[in-house]
Amino acid sequence: MLFLLWSTLFVERRHGGLVLMVVSVIMLLVGAGFGPPLLGMLVGVVATRINTPLTWWRNHLSPGSRRLLSRLWPWALGMSFVIWLSLLLGVVLLDWFVGTDAPELVVPLLTSSAFASFFVTVIAAFGHDVQRYGR
Repeated sequence: MLFLLWSTLFVERRHGGLVLMVVSVIMLLVGAGFGPPLLGMLVGVVATRINTPLTWWRNHLSPGSRRLLSRLWPWALGMSFVIWLSLLLGVVLLDWFVGTDAPELVVPLLTSSAFASFFVTVIAAFGHDVQRYGR
C-alpha cells in the first residue's frame, strides 16, 4: 500500500524516486516476490528524472528521432499497459480461451514483452518530453 500511495501521490517530490526505490527494496525483503520490487526499482530510477533537464537526451537525439519518439509515446504507453495487463491475466485468459493451463509458455513470453515495452515506453517518453518541452 505504501508503494501505491507513494507512486501515485508523492513521486514528483524532490527525492520521490529514491523513496520509491527504498520502498521497493523493503518489498523485496518482506516477501513481495521478485517482479514487483524489480519493476519498482526501474520506475524509481526513471522517477529520479522528473522535473530535471533532459540535456543528455536533447544532445543525443536528432530532431527527427525526437519527433518520432514523441509520436510513438502514446502508442508505446498503450501497448505497455495492454502487455502488463495481459501478464496479470494471461494464464487465466489462455486457459479460458484455449483450454490450456501452460504458464511455462505464457509467463516467459509475456514477462519479457512487458519489460521490453516498459523500456520502449520510457525512451519514447523522454523523447516526447524533450520534443514537447525542450528541456
